[in-house]
Amino acid sequence: MNLSHDKKIFLSTIAMTVAVSAVGVSASLPVEAAKSVAFKDVPEKHYAYDAVMYMAANGIIKGYADNTYRLNKPVTRAQAAKMIAVSIGAKPSHAYKMDFKDVAKDNGSYDHIRALTQRGLFKNADTFNPNKPLTRGQMAKLLVLGYHIVTDDNDFIIFDDVQKSSGAYAYIITIAELNITTTRPGGKFNPNEPVTRGQMAAFLYRTMQFDENRKNGLITYDNQKKGYVDRDQNLIKPNPNNQKPAPEKPKPVPPKPAPAPPKPVPPKPAPVPPAPKPEPPKPTPVPPKPEPEKPSLAAQAIININIKRQNAKIGNLRADPALNRIASARAEDLAKLGELSHITPTYGTAAEMLEKFDYKWTAYGENIGAGYHDALEITNAWLASPAHKENLLSPIFTHMGAGTAPDSNGKIYWVTLYSKK
Repeated sequence: MNLSHDKKIFLSTIAMTVAVSAVGVSASLPVEAAKSVAFKDVPEKHYAYDAVMYMAANGIIKGYADNTYRLNKPVTRAQAAKMIAVSIGAKPSHAYKMDFKDVAKDNGSYDHIRALTQRGLFKNADTFNPNKPLTRGQMAKLLVLGYHIVTDDNDFIIFDDVQKSSGAYAYIITIAELNITTTRPGGKFNPNEPVTRGQMAAFLYRTMQFDENRKNGLITYDNQKKGYVDRDQNLIKPNPNNQKPAPEKPKPVPPKPAPAPPKPVPPKPAPVPPAPKPEPPKPTPVPPKPEPEKPSLAAQAIININIKRQNAKIGNLRADPALNRIASARAEDLAKLGELSHITPTYGTAAEMLEKFDYKWTAYGENIGAGYHDALEITNAWLASPAHKENLLSPIFTHMGAGTAPDSNGKIYWVTLYSKK
C-alpha cells in the first residue's frame, strides 16, 4: 500500500493479560483525525453524553451531516422505531405486511417499523404518522414491550398527571420504578409531551443496561413479590438519589371582595363592517426533507472495524463509552505532541493511561495513526500492517473505543483502544 508522506500509522500489538504482555511496534506509516467529541453539541458533562456516545458507536443512532446530534430536537416516531428495533435486533418476517399508508418502502425506518408492528409494539392501522414526535408515554410503552419488561401493580411511585385509567400507566410506573426515568415522584411525568433526542438516548441506554443486568442474573423477577429484585432478593425501587421532592403546593389566598358593579351605560350602535372579500386558497406547504445523518469519525472507525471482523468471521467488539473517552484523551495528547507515540506526556504508556482513568481490564491493545481523513482508509491501512491487524482482528478482545483529534494544522490523529474485561 502506498502512503503519502503526511500519512502515518503507528501501532502496537499490546496483548496484555495478567500473566503475559507482548508489545510490538511497527515502522512509521500514515493516518489522521478530527474532533475528540463525537458530536460538537454534546458536551461530556451532559447527562446523556455516555448514552449518545454508546448509541452512535454501535450504530443505534446517528447525527447530522454538520457533526451535531441536536439533543433538544424531538425524536420522531420513525426514528424511535429504528433506535429500538436496532437495539433489540428486531427484524420482520419476509411475508409480514403493514396497513400503514403513510410509510413508504423507501423510508429509512420502513423495516424497523414493520418489525416492531409485527411484534405488537405498534398497532397495525391505516396511518403511522412517522414524522410526528414520539410522546413520553409512547416511549415508556415501546421500551417495556420491546425489552419484555414485566409490569406490576406495586406502585412505588406515582405522578400527578398519570392516572390509572391511562393506557400508558403501567409502562410509565414500571420504568420509573426501575430508574429508567428519574422524574420526581409526586411531580409530573408529562406523558403527552414529546421526547427529545437526548432523552430518548438516555432512556434507551438505561433500558439496555437493565437488560444486560437481567441477562447476567444481577436482576430477576420475583413472582411472589411481584417485582424485580437484585441478587440479595431486595425489591428494586426508585433511587432516592435520582429523585427530587415534589414542590409544596401554594397555600390558598382568600379572595378579595369583588368591587361594586358599575352602573350600566346604554350601548352605542356598532357600525356594520363591510363583508370581507374571499381570500384565494393558500397552496399546501411541502414538508422539508429530513437532513441526512452521519456518524462521527470515531463512530465510523468502530463501525468499519466491526465490519472487517464480521468479514473475518470474528465477533463484533462492543463500543465502550469509557474507552471512547480514554481514546479521545489520548488523541488530544498526540495532537499536542505533534507526533505518533505510544508514550505521551500527559498519560504515559497505554497501561499507565488506563490506570489513570481507573479502567479495569484483563487484556488490552492500542492502535494509533495520523494523516487520514477517512475511517475506512485508516482501517484498511491498519489491516495492511501485521501488528495493527493483530489488534484489530484479535478474538481475545470484547470491547473497544475510538477517538480523534486535530492538531493546529488540521492533521487528524486517530486512536483505537481494545480490551477484554
